[in-house]
Amino acid sequence: MNQLHRLSEYGQSYWLDNLTRDMIDSGELERRVSEEDLRGVTSNPSTFSSAIINSTDYDDQIAALVKDGRSIVEIYETLAIRDVRDACDILMPVYESTAGLDGYVSLEVSPYLAHDTEGTKEEARRLFAAVDRPNCLIKIPGTPEGIPAIEQMLYEGVNVNVTLLFSVQAYEQVARAYLRALDRREAEGKPVDNLTSVASFFLSRIDVLTDQLLSQRIVPEYKESMKVRPEPLLGRTAIASAKIAYQRFRDIFSGEEWEPLAKKGARVQRPLWASTSTKDPLYSDVRYVEPLIGEDTVNTMPESTITAFADHGTCEASTIVEDVEEAHTTLRQLEECGIDLELVTTQLVNEGVRKFIDPFDTLMDAIAQAREEYLQDSTSSQILGSGELKTDIDGLLDSLDEKQYPRRMFAKDGYLWTDEAEVVSSVENRLGWLGCPVEFAGRVDELTHFAGQIRDEGYEYVVLLGMGGSSLCPEVAMETFGAAEGFPELLVLDNTDPEAVRAVEEQIELSDTLFIVASKSGTTTETMSFYRYFYAKTVDRLDGSAGHNWIAITDPGTPLEEEATERGFRRVFVNPPDIGGRYSALSYFGLVPMALIGVDLQELLDRAYQPAQSSRPYVPSGRNPGIKLGAYLGRIYRDGVDKVTFYLSDSITHFGAWVEQLLAESTGKQGEGLVPIVGEAPGEPASYGNDRVFVLLTVEGDATGELVDHVSRLEEEGHPVIRITLRDILDLGAEFFRWELATATAGKLMGINPFDEPNVAESKENTRKLLAEWSETGELTAGEPVVTVNSLRIFTDPEADWYIQNQPESGSALFEAYFDSIVSGDYISLLAYFRQTDQREDLLQRIRHAVRDRYATAATLGYGPRYLHSTGQLHKGGPRKGLFLLLTSETRDQVNIPGNKYDFATLQHAQALGDYQALLSKERRVLRLHLQGEPEQGLDELFRIVNTIAK
Repeated sequence: MNQLHRLSEYGQSYWLDNLTRDMIDSGELERRVSEEDLRGVTSNPSTFSSAIINSTDYDDQIAALVKDGRSIVEIYETLAIRDVRDACDILMPVYESTAGLDGYVSLEVSPYLAHDTEGTKEEARRLFAAVDRPNCLIKIPGTPEGIPAIEQMLYEGVNVNVTLLFSVQAYEQVARAYLRALDRREAEGKPVDNLTSVASFFLSRIDVLTDQLLSQRIVPEYKESMKVRPEPLLGRTAIASAKIAYQRFRDIFSGEEWEPLAKKGARVQRPLWASTSTKDPLYSDVRYVEPLIGEDTVNTMPESTITAFADHGTCEASTIVEDVEEAHTTLRQLEECGIDLELVTTQLVNEGVRKFIDPFDTLMDAIAQAREEYLQDSTSSQILGSGELKTDIDGLLDSLDEKQYPRRMFAKDGYLWTDEAEVVSSVENRLGWLGCPVEFAGRVDELTHFAGQIRDEGYEYVVLLGMGGSSLCPEVAMETFGAAEGFPELLVLDNTDPEAVRAVEEQIELSDTLFIVASKSGTTTETMSFYRYFYAKTVDRLDGSAGHNWIAITDPGTPLEEEATERGFRRVFVNPPDIGGRYSALSYFGLVPMALIGVDLQELLDRAYQPAQSSRPYVPSGRNPGIKLGAYLGRIYRDGVDKVTFYLSDSITHFGAWVEQLLAESTGKQGEGLVPIVGEAPGEPASYGNDRVFVLLTVEGDATGELVDHVSRLEEEGHPVIRITLRDILDLGAEFFRWELATATAGKLMGINPFDEPNVAESKENTRKLLAEWSETGELTAGEPVVTVNSLRIFTDPEADWYIQNQPESGSALFEAYFDSIVSGDYISLLAYFRQTDQREDLLQRIRHAVRDRYATAATLGYGPRYLHSTGQLHKGGPRKGLFLLLTSETRDQVNIPGNKYDFATLQHAQALGDYQALLSKERRVLRLHLQGEPEQGLDELFRIVNTIAK
């Protein structure tokens, strides 16, 4: 070890370029410090990746951290910080004996931050504080974006190891940044004698690249005619660059600019020779040690280089100051050979970042895999099967990682979905749902306390008045969880049919009912109509205390918030405004109703927290269930698979309505769209086209044998299948988050913005005009039917291509021509504008399945106006593959809406006609069937006709 000890005689310290827990725990590191004069340790993502993956030393801590709910990045940082802190403690005697010159251990910021100034500063501060040792150095790349961060961190008192320096120019910029930081501190009266920095100049990689370029220029046959021969320059670029950089170091840290700082106790920023293992076996294994010995330098070596130098290295002079002129000549001759060192070093920086990103990704993947294994008994499972498509999404997931999709997602980067600057801000204002599992976990006590008050006051019912995203999740909760013992029953009103309004009114006692009016905008026509109706009823019944029976959920600053406050509502829950309606399940819109019926919010959010933790930045996309699912859906969509068919356990069957809205409204635009199929009974394999993917969503313990067998047969037939198994119904918390993330990802791959709804307003505007017309004339313009079949009056556009080509004169001929327009890949939607009952639902399902089985065409079923806030966007903005049967009926019940001239029946009929007009304007194939008399009679007639055609 004499040669290692002798380095210090010439003013050079040697540090170890590796750190493992075994080295710390076994005493190896302490032995090297005490016996071999080791004076420091550096680490990087590559060394940590190797240490953690290739040993079992970290397994117990990883398991404990997973159990503690830590994210993958938090696990990595906790492991690394412990090792760095322990190593700092071992090296503390060196730090103290050298008065802070040596004894340092380095910890690197994420390699993904190499070009992120603000991110680097934030992480450097956090890591330095977390290690909490004065002999810790934070490694920051010396990129153009890294230099401002380096200066700021040094100014703030964070010790910095500047890494990835390959050129003399880059070194000079780093040295100047160090001086500026010291000047700023000194100008403000802050000490400058307690700050340490080294500038890591990477060596062997320079020779690897320049040697490749030089070798391409060797032409033995014509060597006599060459002005500069490349052969003698092989293997000389790195050492030449280091010698010149050292000369610049001596110039910078001397003279008028430096001396005043030196007198204040400031230390020089020592050059550190990094990447000192010899890559080329033709060269000496101590090639990057012997020529670079000198005062105020550090050489960080891997173990193999330390061993080689101790065995046969030479240390007899300050070699760094020798042959400087020759070094200048070398660099000049490189230029004459056509080697552009500036381009070379730029490439090396990019490669250097990549060389740290790759092992960092590998490490994240390994930790994610370990986390999955530890959690396999406490999370839902997901299996993606591609059937005959043989879809390989690994390359797609790698591409998402390459473009930092997960990190950008959680940074709420709107440019993921649009290049239009004016749209980006609106997208970024719709991404608050990403933080719901954490943010609303902090509000559980508040919600639980409020729900306890309502329970203790003896309320029998909670009536939620809402539409779309404001009502679907609460409905799922009530149908899935039910009301816990002692808690009120939840009723959801999202249908403007007078029968539906009356049904709620007849079921409740106003004084024992808490009403929730839920609207993100605070202006939703249906919701506000429900509100005005029932609020007037409570005022009549409860006089001045009506507000005590009302709460509101809305965004800040809406008309609803203002009115609820004025009218003395007992509570207004103001939701974060950056959460879109269909992504609001885990916000107040979903959680308040759940709390009121006694759902265990803490456990529900804990379940959601797990997939959220699996979705944090830097987690590889392949280990992220939501992103992987979304990538899969987006990928098979390119193969024409755009119908997502859900089969669900009985205990969670109503989840289908929520996910239907999420997928349809998010992806159905710009002529694209995933068509969700929910509530469909299993059919024979021949009933399905090749445009379907089947999602089997089940709960352990449910009787799902028939569904499992059915899906297995479909998979055998070549259809793609997704299997997700929940441990119990509380895993729905995880499913809300999984499908939100998957939908956002699918939208990315489909090239659409999944956070807007550009075609929803058209139906609303048509409805507004129709209601204005009704207010003036007392009538709604409905047009004339093209044909009447008993109780069915049938309307359509007589100028539609399918109609002109056939000119049907009878009801049967009309329907036959209509259905004959179906081509492969189409779907049909039944859109019913009346109250849902068991009998009506049964008839509609029979019609739906008859069409599906006859034409092997996906069929959906929705009720208006509810579907306008769910699948309506898809119908008008999605692909022109839909056929729409819009069903309206008559009603004898007149239920007035306070403050309006029209009643609920008129509103509902105007909404139906408004959407009918919107569909026609988009040149959709649409029939409006007006059912005269009781709806059941018309539906029975329709089924008879369809069933006859289907045969």
